[in-house]
Amino acid sequence: MTRLASVLALLAGVVFAPASPIIREPGAIYLSDFAMKPLRLKMLEPARSFFDVSQQRYAGTLRFPQIVQVEAVGPDGLYRVRGNAQQGGVVAWVNRAALEAPAEKFVENLEKANVRRIEVEALIARNEVAIGMIPEEVSRSLGKPQKKSNRADKNATQQIWEYIKYDLVPQTTYAPGVTQTVVNINPGTNSRSGSIVQTGSGITSSTIYIKVPVGTLTVTFKDGIVEALDQSEGTTTGGQVSVVIPPINVY
Repeated sequence: MTRLASVLALLAGVVFAPASPIIREPGAIYLSDFAMKPLRLKMLEPARSFFDVSQQRYAGTLRFPQIVQVEAVGPDGLYRVRGNAQQGGVVAWVNRAALEAPAEKFVENLEKANVRRIEVEALIARNEVAIGMIPEEVSRSLGKPQKKSNRADKNATQQIWEYIKYDLVPQTTYAPGVTQTVVNINPGTNSRSGSIVQTGSGITSSTIYIKVPVGTLTVTFKDGIVEALDQSEGTTTGGQVSVVIPPINVY
């Protein structure tokens, strides 16, 4: 049997446990936080697994041979995997020594990607953008741009998004009109019969609010990454331009 046939045979026997809400362990990095394809690794030997990273709640012994799906990377060399134990499908923590090695620098790159994710999420929460972000992240932060365009040269094609910030400015108009004044002819009482309405002419005012552009932000993408930000006073991002590293190819 060829190597490919062996792998396919192993995959065919995997019954993954149903998805359930993630109870996040401190210090663990969850692959679901990133737009990455599933990471599947072969078991090298049967291995005890646990529901928690402290390894206090036994989940079962993972079967060998099989291919498991990695859900998270935790402290102390533990991986959270989805696979088959002797008792059935489980999602549990197992020592990574029981699994084949992932891509080179997998953990190192995953840690860098997680630092970037935290920085980007903080920017999005403040409705800001930074050099190094991707279109999806910019859209989450600022919404749809008012204008999109492309600019090409002999080296590359750039995509340009333009955002315009508006403020509501009051605009008051005055015109002749009729005024009415209620006069109480019996001071100190609330009697309706003791009041009269005096009518006269005068000036009336009317206030409406109009949208006025107060600043623009131009976001320039190259190869799907923000490479430049051009902003004027009153823009949505403030005066300081932030920079984050581009998305990392973890594996």
